[in-house]
Amino acid sequence: MDAPSSTASAASRAGPAKRNRVPLSCASCRVRKLRCDRHQPCHNCVMRGSSNLCLYASRPSRRQKVNSSASPLEGRATSPVHGRLFDGLFYRSGSHWDSVLGELATLTIQDELHKDTSNRPQGTAPGLSEELLAVMPSRSAADRLISAFFAPNSFVGPTRYSIHYPTFMKQYEEYWKNPSSTTLTWLALLYSIFSSAMKFLPDAKDESGMSEALGKLYHSKSGQCLERIKPSQTTLQTLQAMIAHGIFGFSQREEWGAGLITHIGSIVRLAMRLGLHRDPAHFSNLTPFEGEMRRRIWSSIDQIDCLSSFHLGIPTAIRTEDSDTALPRNLLDIDIDEGMSELPSSRPFSASVPIGYLLAKNKLTRVMRRVVEFLNSVQRQPYERVLQLDSDLVEAYGSIPPHLQLNNWDNAPNEPAYVMVQKVQLDILYHQAVTALHRKYLQEARKDPTFALSQQRSIDSSMTLLQHQATIYKEAQPGGCLSNFHGYTITPDSANFSLAAMVLCLYLQYWTRTEQTVSSRTDARVQEIFQALDTSRRIWNTLAGENHEAGKIGLVLDTMLELLRPKFGLPDQHAPAMDLAVSADSEKGLSSDPTLSGQSISTGSSDVHLPADRDGAGEASMDMVDLDWDAWDSFVQGDDFETAYESLLLGEDSTFLIEDLDPSTSSTV
Repeated sequence: MDAPSSTASAASRAGPAKRNRVPLSCASCRVRKLRCDRHQPCHNCVMRGSSNLCLYASRPSRRQKVNSSASPLEGRATSPVHGRLFDGLFYRSGSHWDSVLGELATLTIQDELHKDTSNRPQGTAPGLSEELLAVMPSRSAADRLISAFFAPNSFVGPTRYSIHYPTFMKQYEEYWKNPSSTTLTWLALLYSIFSSAMKFLPDAKDESGMSEALGKLYHSKSGQCLERIKPSQTTLQTLQAMIAHGIFGFSQREEWGAGLITHIGSIVRLAMRLGLHRDPAHFSNLTPFEGEMRRRIWSSIDQIDCLSSFHLGIPTAIRTEDSDTALPRNLLDIDIDEGMSELPSSRPFSASVPIGYLLAKNKLTRVMRRVVEFLNSVQRQPYERVLQLDSDLVEAYGSIPPHLQLNNWDNAPNEPAYVMVQKVQLDILYHQAVTALHRKYLQEARKDPTFALSQQRSIDSSMTLLQHQATIYKEAQPGGCLSNFHGYTITPDSANFSLAAMVLCLYLQYWTRTEQTVSSRTDARVQEIFQALDTSRRIWNTLAGENHEAGKIGLVLDTMLELLRPKFGLPDQHAPAMDLAVSADSEKGLSSDPTLSGQSISTGSSDVHLPADRDGAGEASMDMVDLDWDAWDSFVQGDDFETAYESLLLGEDSTFLIEDLDPSTSSTV
């Protein structure tokens, strides 16, 4: 099978083995080839005003060989299970005719067939034009945007983790030396970074005097570059540009529709064509650096695909069984370089290693992906599957590094805002998955105690989500710990909280059917839920002027609370309402014991004070509403709830015509 020649070929591509000497100069000086005084920060970085980028490599405690146990032919695997990575570019599995050719032991012929370079990525792209280069900012303005994007405290979603800073900066310096020799792929990446910096980092925008409209222009130009790149010319850098381009649109509310899915689907398919869904250990012709960057890029794509599918309520583009790519290591960019022959061991998790957030989030989203698969399965799944997924979520949640765990908000004023956002993002992600996994069993729990755990877990996580909504609203006000944060963050009107509110309404409705008497503890629990829903209702209504979706959800809660209050003997919403006190010692959620749920969660230090209801809000005529609770059950528990209420809940008279719903059209488990 011509093993010697293939081994020699792989060796020639990889080059001679190099010692991994730890560089003594900082990353910025090394990239710019300047003499570094090795201070922290060094003189050069201080003079350039980029002290935050003065980073030094550390000597790992030990090093591990990568692919040391792989046979020389492993990169040429031809079985339907492993597939092949041709010329380090394109992956093909057992369904392609090339795999059959490989099994015929004609690899020499096969290699000759793939010497055709017509489909390989080219140097200077023929689609490059003066039009695309015309909007390039000045070098000084571009430097400020690049510095802001790569700053350790920046928070631009998974984009940052898919780009290797030292490699990028080398290419960046080369671009300014000879702009005309650039490629479409590089230009697409550069414009995508500019647009992200303008969108998520207004501080950089203010310093450079640029406007938000210019950020949208960069986003448009990056899209034009990507459109001109042929699928056969896709490289890892193309995927980096597509990720950065997609994240900008990901933040736009209008992009949460089907258009975003088309973009993500393209990224996933192109990444699979490059073989990123298979762990680099399967391919001996990849260097350790290439393998690690492929893991980083795939982890970013995996995360975007899972979260967008979860929020839109559709199956993911990547199935769990489609990929075996391991998570990248917890390393700084300066720990790895293109010439390294082996990877260092992972660093300990700490705030000084930013990629730790991506790793913690990916552990959650990998379980969340299986939750999405479960919820979208057309076959009824056994309840044991729910219990196993719940256990896996708890395990992933418990593996979050201590510096990223949201134990409480007490220390929020002393923490960097981006760290608090990371903590809240992870906590919300976990409770979203728990709520979605268990919510369909609320009805069964009324009749069968087997499903009592699902009722408890869904309600507790829903309450925690509404507590987060209230706290985020409070901390986003002037003087709050999130008031000056301008990153890729969450807002109190986010779709993260709408499902939680609807689940709590459904629980209260079920409670009125099953409880004949009201005990003191149960009464306290119900009042606690009413307080959370009332605070959420007022937040939605307060934000309705800026967000049409917030107004719709506020209308739903206005109506539901009006219908439910009399059943519990509670005063109507126009009476003085209690403010929700957000727990600072809730131990990441409410008590797991439902009998203790009625205990006060107030700390007295984080009360959320909201303005009065907007004029006319919630004043719909309740006399016109005859609520069909069975229809409501089916409606809320149906998979299409989030999109269905747009057309069903807004009438010109602002009444909530639940009786018009047909329960037979909604799906239930």
